[in-house]
This record gives sequence, C-alpha cells and structure tokens, in this order.
Amino acid sequence: MGIMIRESLFWKGSILGLILPTLAFVVYSNIKMDGDIFALYYQLKALGIHIHVLSLCTFLNIIPFLIFIRVNRDKPAQGILMTTLVLALIILINKLLF
Repeated sequence: MGIMIRESLFWKGSILGLILPTLAFVVYSNIKMDGDIFALYYQLKALGIHIHVLSLCTFLNIIPFLIFIRVNRDKPAQGILMTTLVLALIILINKLLF
C-alpha cells in the first residue's frame, strides 16, 4: 500500500511539473497577445526568442521543487525534476532542429 502512495505522489509531482510551465505560458500569452497562444508562439519564433520564453516558463518548476524538498516530500520533488528534465530536453531539441 505504501509503494502505491509513493508512486501516486511521483505522478502528481510530474503532472504539476507539466501544468506549471503550461500555465505560465498561457498567462504570458494572455498578457502579451490577448490569449492567442499559437499566434504568440509563432511571433516569438519569428523574433528568435521562443526558446528563451519556453525556458523561462520551465524554470518556474524550481518553486514547487524547492518547496517539496523543504518539507521532505521527495517523491513529488522527483516527479517535478523528471518533468523539468524532459521539458529541457524537448526545448534543446527544438532549439537544435528548428
């Protein structure tokens, strides 16, 4: 039973690690382009700064990661860290290929 709870906490941390950067980009798009996410991405890509904005959105995962580490919740922190590394890899591939 204890293993399943820890696995569940890991996946909840992973989902939080995906939601937070997405939410940050949506908020940024609401401020910058009145909510048109795709138009903002293409405009940022045309300016050559889309990688920078996506990296900054992913960097926000440090806040819940440090909070979970501080309160000794290692499994959610591991989930956030794993998601952050995957997002960083996707951003790196995006930078190299596009």
